[in-house]
Amino acid sequence: MNPAEERDRRIESAIFLIPFVSYAYFYQGADQSVACRFDLMRSILERGSLWIDDYCGFNTADIINFGRHIYSVKAPGTSFTALIPWLVIKLVLLPLQKDHEPLFWAFTTYLTTLFTTGLLVAMLGVVMYRFARFLGVGEGRAAGIALISGLGTIAFPYATELTGEPVAAVAIFCGFYLLATFAKRPSMARAFFGGFLAGWAVLNDYPVFLVAAGIGIYALFKLPEWKHLAAFSAGAAITAAILLAYNWGAFGSPFYFSYQAFKLPENAQFPEQSIGFVGLTYPKIRILWNILFDPQRGLFFCNPVLLLAIPAVAYFARRSQWRAEFVVTVYAFAALILFNASYGESIVSWGGGTATGPRQIIAAVPFMVLTLAFLPAACDYLLAAFTVISVAIMLIATSTNPHFPYEYENPVRDFALQQFMRGDFASNRDAFFGGGMIIGDSVAFNLGKLLGLPGPMQLWPLAVFWIIGAFDLSAALELWGKGTSRRLFGAAAATAIAGLFLLSMSATILQPLELSRRHGLLGRYMVGERCFESPPHIVRVDGQLNFQGIGEMGAMPFPSCAVWRGAIIAPRDGDYVFSIDIDDSGWVTIDGTPVIRDPGLVSKPHDEGTIRLTAGTHLIEAGERNVGGDAYIRLFWRVPGIDNPEIVPSAALIPERFNRSRR
Repeated sequence: MNPAEERDRRIESAIFLIPFVSYAYFYQGADQSVACRFDLMRSILERGSLWIDDYCGFNTADIINFGRHIYSVKAPGTSFTALIPWLVIKLVLLPLQKDHEPLFWAFTTYLTTLFTTGLLVAMLGVVMYRFARFLGVGEGRAAGIALISGLGTIAFPYATELTGEPVAAVAIFCGFYLLATFAKRPSMARAFFGGFLAGWAVLNDYPVFLVAAGIGIYALFKLPEWKHLAAFSAGAAITAAILLAYNWGAFGSPFYFSYQAFKLPENAQFPEQSIGFVGLTYPKIRILWNILFDPQRGLFFCNPVLLLAIPAVAYFARRSQWRAEFVVTVYAFAALILFNASYGESIVSWGGGTATGPRQIIAAVPFMVLTLAFLPAACDYLLAAFTVISVAIMLIATSTNPHFPYEYENPVRDFALQQFMRGDFASNRDAFFGGGMIIGDSVAFNLGKLLGLPGPMQLWPLAVFWIIGAFDLSAALELWGKGTSRRLFGAAAATAIAGLFLLSMSATILQPLELSRRHGLLGRYMVGERCFESPPHIVRVDGQLNFQGIGEMGAMPFPSCAVWRGAIIAPRDGDYVFSIDIDDSGWVTIDGTPVIRDPGLVSKPHDEGTIRLTAGTHLIEAGERNVGGDAYIRLFWRVPGIDNPEIVPSAALIPERFNRSRR
């Protein structure tokens, strides 16, 4: 290997390893979109069937009833892609199942995900680098957009989950790359795999058919001989045959697709899917805004670096030698974005459910990233700044819980960031196939959590790896020069990376201030339906119990409960009426006497009670339980001699002295 090839190998190794190790650091637990893929794999291997009746009863709603069986509604390609990793890993870990079944399922699903989506998305970075170099882009910019693809876009969180969209993104982009570079190494195999990958992308995510069709037309211009076109067509035909065979075996017709079953009366759980063609009508401005800009799921809100694709397209268009590649690239992401804008008004439809960003247009992301290669050098600092913001947002989402709940209008700020700043990582409690928690009160984990590191320090090993990776890649690219210049740039990069991860220490640093208030109640916020079954995630003094939403209450994932303790100062003798407006239910006790009784695991949005108090100080406890969805609590009292209730003022409350050992 000559020095140039060795250098390229070093660069590509870093481009692959930095994202891959990052993906390996996280296990997200179960999600409904993911669970149905694992259910199908188990059915195929353990039952020899395409229906998933035996596995889907509790872990997914992404199902359809057809005939006398239940089927996954998702495209089957991801389950097919992961079959071999699943089979091998399950056999290796099988001895763990007898005595540690929850760990067995967690590690089997974790490793299957890592060696399917994680491996493929990390490999995509290398393909992105090579594609950019082929298009005449310098090494530094090519390496930069490769890392943006893997760490600065919504591909990052979805590389840690077994969903179809990232697999489709890798397959369709790699198929495009094989055709674009065909003239360099023409062969029947290259043409065949170009068609096979384009078809495999559709097998993983049906809407990618739009892009695959465009690439099919592109192949007519790029493949010089009929034999090459025949090879391309054969590759695509094989995947089409697999899909048609699956449809035939599952639904009795090769041309009956799973989503069509939503028109049947027994599948009314997602009514929007029965409108138009499987939920599709025409692009709508409001939905287009939602999927691109709205804070709840907007792509540009989550990945601001992709905003630069808009001016980058203009620079790409000037490269006349790449006119065909320009057309395919822009068509690919425009088609998928407009397709997604054709869904219904429900966030379940256009937003991909509980998701980070618009999950259903992940296949468009590599094409958008590729355009960034053509930004002029004058944009380097702007590109770097937007990249840092995008990577930070994606790290925050991936390390906490990328299944953003519906009740947050700005989940990055109000859900993920709050958890990140207090070092509350890997909070998902859902398991694929049952069993208890894996680490503490969660099923999800990161490698630092597995090692037993305290919450705020759990990501530090990853931070060290990123710093080492940045130095290694920069040295290979010779970006930072030598001597003083190298030391300065190196220190700046290390400081920037460390600063991002140190953000997780914020709550620890600020907690003494949170606990120093002289008025209010000491609140302990816990995960789980029953209080104090696990240690509190948040301990702070709240001036009043007057919270309008779950974001103000620390963005605790449900089910959760919170308990506030301290003392209340009664200004005079008499009967006091206490009332609560609450989601879902709550209680109040004073001096150990229940004023408002705990109703249990029910929804009781309003309750009240009366107690006679003497003037002076009395012990008080208030509690709130969130069974699901949003949460809020407002604690009122009506003082003797006053007609109207008011929020119990902070001046009338004294927090319980903070004591870690006391419940």
